[in-house]
Amino acid sequence: MSLKFRCYAYGSDENWEAVCVDLDIAVFGASISEVEEALDRCIQMYLERVADLPAEERRRFLTRKSPWHVRFKLALMTWLYSLRGDGDRSREFTLRSQVPALS
Repeated sequence: MSLKFRCYAYGSDENWEAVCVDLDIAVFGASISEVEEALDRCIQMYLERVADLPAEERRRFLTRKSPWHVRFKLALMTWLYSLRGDGDRSREFTLRSQVPALS
C-alpha cells in the first residue's frame, strides 16, 4: 500500500525545518535536502510502528493531522514566499511511503 503525505519545508542558510502536516511530524536540519530525507525516514519509522498497532489504534495514528493553525501558517508562508519570488526559502512537497503491513 502506498500512502501520500503533504509536507512543507522552510528556512534559510543552515536552519531548515520540514513538517508533515498529515501526521504532525517535524524535523530540523542544515539544508532542504537534509530535512526532506530526514522527514522521509521519520515517516517511514512512524508507519512501521503504527503497522504493529491494533486496527482501531492504527486508524487514529494515521489521521493525526497538525493543528489547523499550523497547516494554515505553513500554506500561507509558502504562498507568500512564492509571491515575493523567495521560493527557495519555503516549499510544499509530497512524500510517498510504502507500508505493506497497513493494507
